[in-house]
Parts: sequence; C-alpha cells; structure tokens
Amino acid sequence: MVRVQTFCGLLLAGWCVFAATGARAADTAIMAAESTVRIGIDAGYGQYQEGSPLSASGTGALVGATLGASRLGFGAYRDAYADVEYDFSAGFMNGHGQAVPVHGTNTYNTVIVRLGLGVPLLGGAEVIPYVAGGYQTWNHVGGGAQFYGANYQAGLIGGGLRLDLTAGPAFVVSASVEGLAVIGGSITVPSEAASGASSTSAQERVSLDADYRLNSTWHAFAGLGLTHYSFTGGRAANFGSLLPGANSLQVSSTFGVAYGF
Repeated sequence: MVRVQTFCGLLLAGWCVFAATGARAADTAIMAAESTVRIGIDAGYGQYQEGSPLSASGTGALVGATLGASRLGFGAYRDAYADVEYDFSAGFMNGHGQAVPVHGTNTYNTVIVRLGLGVPLLGGAEVIPYVAGGYQTWNHVGGGAQFYGANYQAGLIGGGLRLDLTAGPAFVVSASVEGLAVIGGSITVPSEAASGASSTSAQERVSLDADYRLNSTWHAFAGLGLTHYSFTGGRAANFGSLLPGANSLQVSSTFGVAYGF
C-alpha cells in the first residue's frame, strides 16, 4: 500500500510541474486518437501461481476482447481526459497442483475508469497524468487427481501516466504506466465451500499503443501490454481454513478498430 501511495504522490507532483508550463492546446492528431469508441481482440500469454493449500500453478495462451471509449477535450477544458475500458480474456493453462497435473481454465474480467488532465509539450507530445478506479474478477477452475480452483474479485484504485507522441498527421504512439491498489478483495474456494477477505495488494501495468487514423471517422489501433497483480491469502470466514494467495502475470497483444467522435 505504501508503494501505491508513493506512486500517487509522485504522480500529483509531476502533474503540478507540467501544469505550470501547459498553456498550449493538445495536438489535433492526439485529440483524434484519444476521442474514440473502440473494439478489439486480444491474444497473449498468461501464468498464475496459487499458494497453499491449492499449491497450483500453470501457464497457457489467452484470448479475449476489449471494449472502450475515451475522450480528450471537453468544451473549454481542452485537455481534460476520460477513459472507460472493459477487458476480457480466458484460456486453458497446463500446470501442477500439489505435485499432480492440473489442466485449468482461467477467466479474467477487468473494468477501469480513468480521469486525468493532459499537458501539451513541445514537439506535439501530450502527457496525461490520471487517477483510476475499477473492478476485476479472476476465476480459476481446474481438474486433476482432485478438484482445484478459486475465484478472486476485488476493487482497484490508483493512477497512472500516459504519454502520447505524434509520429505523423494521422499516426499517434502512446506509452502508459499504471499502479493500482487491489482493495476490498475476496477469495472463494468452491471445493472447500470456503470464502473470505483478501488484504490490500498491488497491480502494475505497462503498455505501448499505436493509433492510425484511416479517414475522418475510422481508426485502426494496436497495443502490447504487460500486467501483474496479486491477491493475499487469509482465513476463510466460515470454517477458518486457509485461503490461497495468488499471483498472475499476463502479456497481451491487441488489434482493433475505433470510431472517432
């Protein structure tokens, strides 16, 4: 939790420094790239590791989809930024649990809302510090010599920094770094009929994105992201049995189209 607070403090300090120099309006190419409704497909790789008593781990391919909408510029507030995004991915992951093979299905759902205030920089770039909040679920269902599996869900709160660069009149590349606290989490282990709360942990994400404006309305976009997060274990509320902590790492590539507005 201290790391997240430190990150948010540095984010606020950085925004104040940039805001002191931000008298220019956003580049038109960046405003177009950041003001779209988008839909895309995801393909990537995931791995997970659950602690005792499941002691399960696995790796495998993930496929999914992303839906989102963003806007840069609201009337007189030319650099105000808002974004909402929903990501879904799922896949079969082969691994082991308590020294026996486990062939499991992992399903991930994440919704995040981001609100920020961008600052135009020299050369047509734009830096956008933002705050973020959302919700995620992770369901792992596996099988082997005995049933393995757990369901995780939690809220997300934190912030990030996005940098947009114009590579041409219709081409924008972006880099983002984001740090979120995983809060109010819960863990359910169906095979044990056990559930309980998870303590605050962290989620980190870095991504690279590109947007190409095909015409006055349509865009094509692509992205590459790396996300890591963890859930802390604990004791079940009903029987006092141990609930498994877990870590998940996901690498994703995204391709899609967007409608500008």
